[in-house]
Parts: sequence; structure tokens; C-alpha cells
Amino acid sequence: MPDSSAPEDAQSRKTIIRDVLIFQVKLWLEGFKDIVLMPLSLGAAVIDVFFRRENGCGALYSVMKLGDRFERWVHLYAALDQREWKVEAQEYGHVSDYESLDELLNEAADGIEENVSNDRSSSS
Repeated sequence: MPDSSAPEDAQSRKTIIRDVLIFQVKLWLEGFKDIVLMPLSLGAAVIDVFFRRENGCGALYSVMKLGDRFERWVHLYAALDQREWKVEAQEYGHVSDYESLDELLNEAADGIEENVSNDRSSSS
């Protein structure tokens, strides 16, 4: 009697490997964002202290908005519950015209998997 859980185990392992690779890319991007935002925010604060207009939003808060949008786009923990995040994003108006990083990385992973499976089938 064949073991029917074998394909499920293989799919589960594949999902875990894919999720950890995507998570690592996102962690790297988050770290890069932090490194870029540290000096940028200090410079923006200096500009605001000396040159800010009364009615303007200010450079510092523009930098903060940029960082916030980037974090929402990266959505570091999306693998926990992808569907819930999309509903929440729509409710709070955070859906944009471009794809989320998860969608882009998943498309890339799908393409890589397809190329690998095509290479295996053509070499057989």
C-alpha cells in the first residue's frame, strides 16, 4: 500500500524551503533599509530644524513615510497569513498599484522551479 502522505511531505518541505529563502531576502532588504534610513533621517531632521516651513510636512516625516511604505511592501511576516494581510491592507487603504514583494518573489521562485523541472525533463 503506497504512502499517500509522501507528496504532502514533499510539498510541505518545498513550502518551508521557499518561505525561508523569501524570509531571508526580506530580512536582508529590511536591514539595508535601516542602514539607508539612519543617515537619511538625520539629514532630514537637520534640514527641518534649519529650513522647515511652518505649513510643510517636513523632510523627516517624508522619510518616515517612505520607510513605512517600504515596510508594508516588504511585509516581513507575510508567510504567516497572506490572505489576512491583503484584507487588512484593503481596509486601511494600503493597497498600491504595484505588486507586493511577496508576489514578486513568489513569481521568481515559480520561474526558477519551472526552469529546474524543465531542465530535469529535457535531460532525461
